[in-house]
Amino acid sequence: MDIEKLFAARNQGVEWSGIRIMFAMADKIDGVVNLGIGQPDFDTPEHIRDAAKSALDQGFTRYPPASGFADLRQAVAKKLAKENKIQADPDSEIFISVGAMQGIFNIMLHLLNKGDEVLVVDPGYDYYSQIRLFGGVPVRIAAREENRFKIDPKEVAQAITPRTKAFILNTPSNPTGAIFDRDILEQVAAICQKHGIIVISDEPYEHILFDGNNHVSIGSLDGMQDLTVSIFTLSKSYAMTGWRVGYVAAHKAIVAEMEKLMEHMVSGVTSVAQRAALAAIEGSQDCVKQMVERYAKRRDLLINGLNRIQGISCIKPESTFYAFPNISSFGMSSWEFARHMVENHKVAMVPGSIFGENGEGYVRISFATSSANLEEALKRIEKGVPK
Repeated sequence: MDIEKLFAARNQGVEWSGIRIMFAMADKIDGVVNLGIGQPDFDTPEHIRDAAKSALDQGFTRYPPASGFADLRQAVAKKLAKENKIQADPDSEIFISVGAMQGIFNIMLHLLNKGDEVLVVDPGYDYYSQIRLFGGVPVRIAAREENRFKIDPKEVAQAITPRTKAFILNTPSNPTGAIFDRDILEQVAAICQKHGIIVISDEPYEHILFDGNNHVSIGSLDGMQDLTVSIFTLSKSYAMTGWRVGYVAAHKAIVAEMEKLMEHMVSGVTSVAQRAALAAIEGSQDCVKQMVERYAKRRDLLINGLNRIQGISCIKPESTFYAFPNISSFGMSSWEFARHMVENHKVAMVPGSIFGENGEGYVRISFATSSANLEEALKRIEKGVPK
């Protein structure tokens, strides 16, 4: 029996992640230096791990509330007010999610009807499958290297149609490391208010900032509180990718729908992980500062090294732990270049086209790895580039 014939038609809109395809390719090759992984190489800080151990001893092994423990939601509300300038009622406007990704999935399900258009930044994180799964139509907003990969609000305005439902905004940006500054966000906010467009603001790299740059949450701007679904995660800031804890701040009607769906999906975020998240948010933030300082040194090592390689150019990212070098001079597609490097020179990176049409001619390189690994990778890349 052909089981695939039984699948729902909406499954056809979901594609395998190109990043996972590259991981699988790299895993089969011995001695690979993997610069494709989008997660910190640090261990979760000790005080956070200790909180999880203590939670086990305290009996946090039962079903959690669907929206998250009350004390964690209260801690999130204080953090949002202090750091993001977002005011949210912990009882009705904050939802604890299974990482940022479940928050995004959840809001897509509640917002999108067939044919609804969703604006996405290109190159930008791959939200396409989640949009298409629920019948939505992605509409690309270009982020160009000549503008340091920042969007032009005029192009946002031009992309609006009567079918535009939402705009997914990821700043600081994966894969480019660009930060959309306050002026850009204020112009986008004005456009969204004029047309009643929801902004899904995905902010996982909010703390990984370099050179004195600041992060502005669009949900903090005048008139945007009810129009913004602000989504955060502990994964990147606290090296907690495997703990799967994120949180959402949104209008109480949206949070109520998220909580209702959570009961039917996974009941709630793992109790022990929530206790670890509480320790991360309420505890010392020195660990975050120390990790960012390490990332900054690695960034400089990598960018300087890439720009010394003939045929490669790379602007310095303002944030995140990604570089997005231009490899178009070699006349190879981003997939061809990435395959060549992993198969022939044992360096894994992510093709830029995974992140959208405008990502062609680039690759994403993660510097969330040791300086020694970066130095070795640079040697292999220099040796492997077409002469």
